[in-house]
Amino acid sequence: MKKLLVLISILIVAISLKSCSSSDSDEIQYEGNIIGKWRLSQLFIDNVDLQISECEKKMTIEVFENGTYIENDYLYNDTDTECILYDVVNGTWESLGNSNYKMSGLNTSTVKVTFQDDKMIAEYSEANDGITFSIKTIFISDKAYVPDKIIGKWEQDQAFIGSIEIEVSECEKMGSVEFFEDGFFEEISFMDNSEQTECIELPLKTGMWKNIGDSLYKIYGIGVDGEIKITFENNKMSVEFSEEIEGILVTLKIVFIKVTT
Repeated sequence: MKKLLVLISILIVAISLKSCSSSDSDEIQYEGNIIGKWRLSQLFIDNVDLQISECEKKMTIEVFENGTYIENDYLYNDTDTECILYDVVNGTWESLGNSNYKMSGLNTSTVKVTFQDDKMIAEYSEANDGITFSIKTIFISDKAYVPDKIIGKWEQDQAFIGSIEIEVSECEKMGSVEFFEDGFFEEISFMDNSEQTECIELPLKTGMWKNIGDSLYKIYGIGVDGEIKITFENNKMSVEFSEEIEGILVTLKIVFIKVTT
């Protein structure tokens, strides 16, 4: 497992470097496309989507007209449970023509780079332990980047079991969950104390989140397995998931109101 994680880390770094390359047989037009700042969006190895974490998506590459670039790589540190900037790469790039480019620091002769809308797609092969991998990385222009709608602080407003609305106490409404860009979240919860007629604050709960596309998320640390559907409308966030209650599988929906961005 450790060896696999090291391999994935190596490939992610390599990919990021390659992303600096761009596509276009016309070198002037190519520079017009590639020059700028790019954010990592997706990573594929042998056509398999690795579904990288929100922390890894913080990786950026800024390409300059003078043939240099700067790359910032982020990695989740599971020991300290934090997202860290673990490497800053200063490199050079060179156009070889026909959408092929040479990037300093890569163990490959060429990188093919193409563009689609606001995305830059870098494709190449990388050998490790005698095995050759086909790698594709997709970057999005920093100018076109839009933060995930989940980011911010939210307070619970409504709750439903199936189509039936259930009461949310004032104590429960005092709680909040805050999602951060690096893929972490913090949840503060309160419960009623009927004897003392006061709200009791529960221990802070932390975890990680990941957007896996099509309004589906993975939320780690809340006791819900599988995918969670999250949709947004104005300042509200609706969270839907299935859970077994007394042997019956039911659909739960919780509606939150955004209080900070």
